[in-house]
Amino acid sequence: MSIKIKFMIVVILVIAAKTSMHAQRMAITTNLLEDVILTPNLGIEIVVADRQSLTFDASFAPYKLSEQFHNKCMTFRAGYKYWFSQALYAHYIGIDAVASSYDMGVGRYDFRDQYVGIGVGYGYSFIIGKKLNIVPGIGVGFAYGNSYQGHDHMSGPGQAVEAVETPGFKPVLTRLSVTLQYVLK
Repeated sequence: MSIKIKFMIVVILVIAAKTSMHAQRMAITTNLLEDVILTPNLGIEIVVADRQSLTFDASFAPYKLSEQFHNKCMTFRAGYKYWFSQALYAHYIGIDAVASSYDMGVGRYDFRDQYVGIGVGYGYSFIIGKKLNIVPGIGVGFAYGNSYQGHDHMSGPGQAVEAVETPGFKPVLTRLSVTLQYVLK
């Protein structure tokens, strides 16, 4: 795990430790889009004021389904949301910080990246039960990372390997979610 991802984890833990949680509403979340692609994920959203909340979530996929396909990824995300009505209900805008590392191989092609980024987002919470919400959201921003793309996944000894490594800033989706949210309090 790179130093940037370790730093992001420490920042998320410090923010979570500083948040006063007495008599606060909170929710447990899971991103259904990540569940569909078999990437286990879990999050928590903590209401810190009438119209403000903090979110923390993580996902992890250690899969190697075959020699033709593997998906290894780890993502940590922390965010701040400002709700236009009441926290956890209706429209929100937010800021997300994300740290991610992935290694995906499809056939002969490998795609790898490690990045940290920040972005802005928008979403809406649909109430589907007394304590259950569906919250679609999207966030866009910029990230700094070191991307690798090549076809050495199945190359044998002596075969030419074409690869492109591109460090630097790039536009990214910091959040793409359809979140199932269970309100605890």
